[in-house]
Amino acid sequence: TDLLSPAYVRGLQTLQDQVPPFSTTVAKQILEQEWGRPIDTVVSYISPEPVAAASLGQVYKATLKESGMEVAIKVQRPNIM
Repeated sequence: TDLLSPAYVRGLQTLQDQVPPFSTTVAKQILEQEWGRPIDTVVSYISPEPVAAASLGQVYKATLKESGMEVAIKVQRPNIM
């Protein structure tokens, strides 16, 4: 805290790992809106719960429908910007 103002430090403290996840239903809605199509046209599998959650978003394990490749899908928390 010697280099940063107390207000800035407080702001940074709000950006934490290990925060509770937001709804998977909301995450899927965000993906469909961003992709412009239903999730099942892009992935054959998406984990029912996030494998990780943080202050800015959360991550799901998925399998791409076209290639079968396993991927991680990061979804930004709603109302961040």
